[in-house]
Amino acid sequence: MPKPKLIRITTVSISLEKLLEGQLGFMKEYFEVVAISAEKEKLEAYGNREGVRTFYLELTRKITPIKDILAVFKLYRFLKKENPSIVHTHTPKAGIVGMMAAWLAGVPNRLHTVAGLPLMEATGLKRQVLNFVEKLTYRFATKVYPNSKGLYDFIIAENFSKASNLSIIGNGSSNGIDTDYFNPIRFSESDNISLRDKWKIPQDNFLFIFVGRLVKDKGINELTAAFSKLSESKNNISLLLVGPFENDLDPLLPETL
Repeated sequence: MPKPKLIRITTVSISLEKLLEGQLGFMKEYFEVVAISAEKEKLEAYGNREGVRTFYLELTRKITPIKDILAVFKLYRFLKKENPSIVHTHTPKAGIVGMMAAWLAGVPNRLHTVAGLPLMEATGLKRQVLNFVEKLTYRFATKVYPNSKGLYDFIIAENFSKASNLSIIGNGSSNGIDTDYFNPIRFSESDNISLRDKWKIPQDNFLFIFVGRLVKDKGINELTAAFSKLSESKNNISLLLVGPFENDLDPLLPETL
């Protein structure tokens, strides 16, 4: 008996690599899995590592209506040919394109995970457009999974979806946490000392760490401003920011840098 077909879609390939690390490789034991994203070479490399099929779709995190409509119809044709049981999307652009195409193609199970909402930072007309797109995404989905109680409450408060269409998996996560990987006993005291020395962090300082994209919508401007203010009264603290910049898409304020 053939396995049911599962299609997972993200806007950019790094979301498959990091946000869903190891998940598709595990699911291929139970489903015929297809990964869809932009960045063709990175997507193909990911598919080879995880042992799953891939399908390249031109997507961008920017607002690009014409390209997005073309992506919907390209994906629609692919879904009609593949006839999957489930389409599961992550990230806002993949959500609207994937859910709309899956609805048009008659896919019975259309799932969307919400791991963040960039629209929270938007104002004016842009906010209205993003609100409409988000609400439309949820209308096309058969189930929406906010990955935190905070997102669940925000979605309800903004009237994006009925509570009956929402569900939080466990206590909220996109892929769980590998507690062995992050277990502090894996690292010796000398390892910790060497790492602080490498990044010129005083050994006795209390260390705040942020890991993620270093962009405006992650609150980095506010974080560094708050840290600077706290530093005026606290001398033994440090802040370490770990992640890539996106100067073309979502740059930080000059004073943050």
